[in-house]
Amino acid sequence: MDAGPALPLDLEREIFETTALLHISTIPALLRVSHRVFAWIEPLLYRALRIDSPTTAKAIERVMHERPPIFFSDNVRHFYFSQRCLWTCQKVSALVRLCPYLVSLFFEGTWPESALLPVLDGILHLRSWRGSLRNLFGGAAIDLSLPFFRTITHLDVTLHGISTDTVLSLHKMPALSHLCLHNTVAVDLLSGLLEQCPRLRILLILCHPAYAEFADPVNSEITDMRCVVVVRGFRIHDWHGWLAEDGHDFWAGAEAFVARKRRGEIPVSARWLEPWW
Repeated sequence: MDAGPALPLDLEREIFETTALLHISTIPALLRVSHRVFAWIEPLLYRALRIDSPTTAKAIERVMHERPPIFFSDNVRHFYFSQRCLWTCQKVSALVRLCPYLVSLFFEGTWPESALLPVLDGILHLRSWRGSLRNLFGGAAIDLSLPFFRTITHLDVTLHGISTDTVLSLHKMPALSHLCLHNTVAVDLLSGLLEQCPRLRILLILCHPAYAEFADPVNSEITDMRCVVVVRGFRIHDWHGWLAEDGHDFWAGAEAFVARKRRGEIPVSARWLEPWW
């Protein structure tokens, strides 16, 4: 039987790798296509490490023992960590040291005495971080001028237990262009942030439906077109809210919304964006 025309290997590889990157959930199926496709695609399986349970933690520990350190530095670009995996700070630090080229990072958990900060300073080009500043610093004074924060453009942060002065010091992050806050935020604090951070392109407020009524002052009193409010039911720190397979995450939606205001397609005063994901 005629198998049909054969594609050049470089083109075939590009097709499979592009499919895997655009549709992460297809990777397990693609790995079963052939030996050569397995060799191309298997590293992409580790491009985004998701460690949120004892099962996934055990699987990654096994890979850490089986693969040379360069496997992680060459391939891992996104790291999602939840303390539900029951890892110690030492284990988390060991893995982060293997991944100096992370692009995005999510940490859930409380760390003793800023134990992770020296390790995080070894990440060279981090652009997106999500988590709790208070938990990250482990009770120590929060310092947003540290090297870890210098390259971050997208910051998704909870303000629980953070002083107003600390929040307003976000202007010390030289690359910050996108900021996401959660639920209720005082109007004067939002106004201060928008004034102190002129380079900020998006100030996104993500509200659980239970808090939506408290976001009304934002809609009526904040006139800056960079401010966007979204009501969303699930925990935004869940995996599916962190890494969108098609690249259309909540940042992209907010960007498109603000762009429509700049083009005059919707009123500049519009704040409420319908959830799309």
